[in-house]
Amino acid sequence: MNIGIAQITGTPARESEIVDWVRESMDALPDADMIMLPELALCGYDDPHRVRSLALEREGPVLGKLAQLAAEKEQALVFGYAERDPAGLYNSLQVIDGQGRVRADYRKIHLWSGYETALFQTGESFASFALGGLRFGLLICYDLDFPESVRALALKGMDCLLCLSATTPGYDVVPRHVVPARAYENGCFVAFANRGDSGCIGQSRIVGPDGGIIASLPGSGAALLMGEISLTALEQWRLGHAYLAERRTDLY
Repeated sequence: MNIGIAQITGTPARESEIVDWVRESMDALPDADMIMLPELALCGYDDPHRVRSLALEREGPVLGKLAQLAAEKEQALVFGYAERDPAGLYNSLQVIDGQGRVRADYRKIHLWSGYETALFQTGESFASFALGGLRFGLLICYDLDFPESVRALALKGMDCLLCLSATTPGYDVVPRHVVPARAYENGCFVAFANRGDSGCIGQSRIVGPDGGIIASLPGSGAALLMGEISLTALEQWRLGHAYLAERRTDLY
C-alpha cells in the first residue's frame, strides 16, 4: 500500500473552499492508495477563532462531500478537523476509504495543556480500522508521547499507526526519535503527518518496524511524500522480533 502525506501550510479561508482545497492535495498524489492530511488540517491549529468558525459536524455536508471526493479519486483519505458536537469541540480525525465509506472516527485523547484544553473536549476511546489487508491505529500529536497509547493499539493487532500532528519548534525529538522508537518497540509501521506552517517543524515521515525511514521530509514548508508499506515485510520482521508475544505480563 502506498501512503501519501500532504505536509500542508495554510488552511481554507472559508467552509465553502474546504473540498476544493483537499482536492488539490489528492490531485498532487495520484499514485497514493491513502492520503494523510495533518492535525486540524481543515481549520488550522493556532487561531481559536478560525478553529471555531471552521468546525464541522461529523456527519455534516462538508464531510459528506469529502467522502464523495474520496470515492471519485478512489483513494482513502485521512484528515484532521475540528469537530462540532453538542458536547463541545473535539480535535478529531476521520478516515474515509476509496469507496467513500467512513471507516473510523477518532477524538484526541491527550490534549496539550493550556491552549488545547481550553478549546477542546477530551476524547475517551481509541480507534482502529482494517483496509487493504492491514490494520491501522489512529492517534493525534501529543497522544504519541504516551507509549501506552501506541502499545494499547498494538495489542489490538495494529500493523500501522497513522499519527496526525502539529509538532512545533523545540520538539524535533518527536519525528527524529519518538516516531522511530514507537515503530520499533511495537513492531509496526508509523506514518507521521505533520503540519508545515511556520509555527510547525514539518519533518513528516513514514517509518518501518525496524525504526528505519521509508520516506521523510527534511523540514517545514509545503511538501509531499509517499512511501510503501507491506504486510509481507512486516510479517518477516516480526518473525525475529516478537516483542509483544514475549512480554513478561506476569511482572508488568
